[in-house]
Amino acid sequence: MLALGQQTNNTVMLTAAAVVILAALAGAVLLPALLPWSMAAAAGLAVVLYLVIRGEIHIWAWLWILSYGLLDRPVFYLPMAGFFNLTIPRMLFALATAAFFLHFLLRDGRPRVDRPLFWAMIALLAYIACNASAFGWRAAMALQRGAPYYRFLGSLLFPFLICWLVYCTTRRQKQILWALIPLTIYGWYALYIGYLQYAAIRGFGGARAFIWPGYINLPNWGGESFGIHFDRARGAYTMVYPQSMLLIFLFFADLYLIRKLRGPYRAALIVQALLIPPAIFFTGLRAGYLAFLLCGVVWCLWACRPRVGRSILFIAGLGLLIVVIVFWSNVTSEDRAAGGVGQVKEVVSRIGLAKQAILIATDHPFFGAGWGHFAEAQFYLPVDPGSDIAATIGRTLTQHNVVLGMLSETGIVGVLLLAMVFWMLYRESLWLYRRIPERAPTLLSREFVVLFWVALLSWGVHAMFSDPFWDVPSNALLWATAGLMLGYNRLLEPHPLELTPLPQSA
Repeated sequence: MLALGQQTNNTVMLTAAAVVILAALAGAVLLPALLPWSMAAAAGLAVVLYLVIRGEIHIWAWLWILSYGLLDRPVFYLPMAGFFNLTIPRMLFALATAAFFLHFLLRDGRPRVDRPLFWAMIALLAYIACNASAFGWRAAMALQRGAPYYRFLGSLLFPFLICWLVYCTTRRQKQILWALIPLTIYGWYALYIGYLQYAAIRGFGGARAFIWPGYINLPNWGGESFGIHFDRARGAYTMVYPQSMLLIFLFFADLYLIRKLRGPYRAALIVQALLIPPAIFFTGLRAGYLAFLLCGVVWCLWACRPRVGRSILFIAGLGLLIVVIVFWSNVTSEDRAAGGVGQVKEVVSRIGLAKQAILIATDHPFFGAGWGHFAEAQFYLPVDPGSDIAATIGRTLTQHNVVLGMLSETGIVGVLLLAMVFWMLYRESLWLYRRIPERAPTLLSREFVVLFWVALLSWGVHAMFSDPFWDVPSNALLWATAGLMLGYNRLLEPHPLELTPLPQSA
């Protein structure tokens, strides 16, 4: 039966490959100008088919995530009347989902919704979809016109779908490498851009000439409502938050891989890990500093041996204290590039935003003012013209806290559903952590679960100071990692895998 199944799959694969090649040739004959694109499409589909039959399907999810940092709108953008505007990340998402479902058809896998968490995610999506339908999928204000559908699709629906697809196709430990190795490869590019941007910020004007693609050097390449944080090392993104979250996750992914891998690439990962903390500093993001410190505490306490972890925390804390004392004038300054965290304008704005959220929630306690409609709701608030709230409204800011944003836009119902999703997600990871032996030397180890906790904590800290639902790549990174974690939790439930612990003396 196994041989028969393999033969059937091979026949289907050969037939599909023949159809792809014939379609590419037909397109080239009918429209010669499309020859390069048709050949490129054929090559891409051939790679999809190859990875499907090999079972290495997860790579497509991570390619989609990383494409936001290199191949976004300025590289390719095609407006489509009555449909989604096409960009390379969106086409990669469509390609990834098609590859996953092709994988379901050709291999011994099946879609499954067998965890309560997925039903909670469906409930959250359904509620927000109903909320946006009731209040409008397009906002009234020009700068926030696409907020409802953009934030729903890009930061909720797509990441949730990828999480489920990764979960359904998780089968072996090696898939951890298919997730993390591409991330580390992209990490070299992210560091390269970040270091050059910081050099340019500090006065080395020629540094930007070495940045590719060139659109990264445009202050507002993402559009009028994007393109912020040009005075910081924001990487290849429109704002600094995804760069910060990527670097934090990358640092601890490096620490995890350094323990698991041997050979030349391990040495390269050590070098990369050493380069990441300065790059996080270059972002000038106070939430990033805080997230990195807290994630370091979590890693030392739960991924390291108790004595080693406490020693690292003591040495790191002492070193940080010395640095703060020596560079106190820099730390208290308002110059982000010099390490200053003394800016108060943003603090005042967030206080004003918090007051606005409370006022909006008071008027709409249960269902909010509408998903993606915070900006217009804040604009029409009756406030004292001289207050800090009025000053914040004049700047037309989005809500900078995930809880207050959900409360003002979707009400108490939305906050409770979101809290339920994240609580159930953390509970799943805690179950997996307890199922794995303490010193398991395999790829699937407690360190992997702690790596997921790092991603979850970093997202949570950043979400306390920004609107995370404008940040598609960071949401995708979190939920793709969550899909892996959930998949391994499912695999360990019926009959736990034989994960031999290391000797206590090792």
